[in-house]
Formats: sequence, C-alpha cells, structure tokens
Amino acid sequence: MLKKLKTFFLRFAISVCSLGIVLYMVRGEITQGFSHLTRLNTGPLAVAIALNFLSIGIVALRLNVILAIQRIHLPFWRNYYLWIISLFFNLFLPSAVGGDIVKAYYIYKDSGKKMASITSVLMDRFFGLMGTISLAFLAFLFAKEHIEDPRIGGLLFWLAGIVMVGVLLVMSRRFAKPAQALILALSPKPLKDRVHKLFDALELYRNRRGDFFLSYGYSLVAQGMFIVLIYFLARSISIDLPVSLFFLLIPMVTLVSMVPSVGGLGVREAAIVYLFRHYIPTDQAVALSLMCDLFIYGIGCLCGILYAIRGGASIRELEEMEP
Repeated sequence: MLKKLKTFFLRFAISVCSLGIVLYMVRGEITQGFSHLTRLNTGPLAVAIALNFLSIGIVALRLNVILAIQRIHLPFWRNYYLWIISLFFNLFLPSAVGGDIVKAYYIYKDSGKKMASITSVLMDRFFGLMGTISLAFLAFLFAKEHIEDPRIGGLLFWLAGIVMVGVLLVMSRRFAKPAQALILALSPKPLKDRVHKLFDALELYRNRRGDFFLSYGYSLVAQGMFIVLIYFLARSISIDLPVSLFFLLIPMVTLVSMVPSVGGLGVREAAIVYLFRHYIPTDQAVALSLMCDLFIYGIGCLCGILYAIRGGASIRELEEMEP
C-alpha cells in the first residue's frame, strides 16, 4: 500500500509540476488559446474521430498477431474492445491500474495463461514504442534542419539505441543468453522465477520472425494514423502547418507523455506547447494542447461509459495482474 501511495504521489507531483511549467510558459496566452476553440471546424474533427477508431482497429490486429505467437486466439472484436477500455484506464486510473494491466487481466481470463498474457501485452507496448521511435527518427533524418534544439537529435539516437537492444533481446539468442544471465543475477530471489518465465515466453518470437515484422508494420501504420489524426485536430482550429512537421513533432510528444504522470497530464501539454511554439504563435500552441486534451479525454470518457455499461472486474482483481 505504501509503495502504491508513493507511486501515486510521484505521478501526481510530476503532473502538477508540468502543468505549472506550462502555465508559466503561456502566461498571458491562455485566454486567447481558449478563444481558438470557439471557431471549431467540425469537418476535420470528424476525420480525426474516424481515424481514431480506425487506428484502434490496426493495433487490435497487431494484438491478434502477438497473441497468436503465444498460442492465444481471441476474436478481433474482443481485442478491439480491450484496446478501447484500456484508453479509459490509462487516463483516469493510472496510479493503480494502467490500460496494459487491464488488457492482460482480460486476456488471462479468456485464455488461462497468465505469464503469456502479460508477455503479450508487454510486447504490444514494445511494438508501439518501436513504431513511435522509428517514425520520429526517420522524420528527424529528413527534416533535421527544422529542429532548433540540438538535444532532440541526441535523445532520438539514444532511444533508437534502446529499441535496438530490445530487438536483439527478443530476436537474437546470442544476445539474449548473456542478458538473461545478467538479469537473473541482478534480480531479487522472489522475481527469478518470473524472469525465467518471461524469457521462455520471448523464445517463441525468435521462431516467428515474419509475425514480428508484421507487428512492427502494424505499429508504423497505427502511429502514422495517430499523427495524421493530430494534424486534423489542428486543422479543426485553423492551425495550418505541413503534415510532415507533425510526423516530426508528435512522436516526440508521445514519448514525453510516457513519463510517469497522471495519464500524461501536464507532460503532454508541456511537450506540445514547447515543440509547436517554434512554428506557430504561442496562443495557437496552447489551443492545440487544449484541443488534444478535449479529444483524448472525450474519447476516454466514452470508453469508460462503455465499460460501465458492459460491467467489468473490480480494481482489486485487476491489481492482481501487476507483476
């Protein structure tokens, strides 16, 4: 309980501090930022909503492939539903139960394979991270002259290196064996059995390289659709920027949003304002961050309503899936 409280207060503190930084950065521009939302163009907004649900379909297909590697077979619409409700839990209950834990719980209930369920969800997250970093890295290579902060390039190179280590850990036995020995040596005794089971589950991916790259392809498509979605949200409030710039900046916003916080609150807004104010007036950058929040939390609320109507597990049951 004490550990969970510490985690919650850390996330809460990061969100509050990040919001404080945003308010300081945009002091005097907030009212003008809100005024942009009153001139909403519903056409681009409708396109953004459609892209959101189409992209969920792509990641549901990716989850199908990953689960099949672990010999778990669920219907497409079941995976689609799991992704929808995970959006709600990611935003509104991040301190105790994240969306990944929710997906793992229901996959476990459907399949009876706990470690395989957890491993599948971790791999699903890893493929999403691979897609995000890959697009950001490619956009950086083609448009680095537009980046004013040189630290962004260094960060992307480090992140690409981390992804490559992860790929080697999954796909290369020569690399995985010493890595497993090192991790086991450093792991506390109660966790050693779980580490063994995790590496046993990862072994399946080395024999399914085609499925590995198919999942990676789905990640690129889904992340690309999400970036275009943000582009249309910007168009809905009359922000006119080339879509190529969104391919450069939005993956970085996504990566920053992974910092422990309350559903990305604060860190996401800080990243949007900081990155976009180099290309548009600050009040428009504020409007874009507000528009993204309204969209994300609006979709999250709809997903939560669907979960409430259908009924689901208690928080205590979901917490049992936490490693």
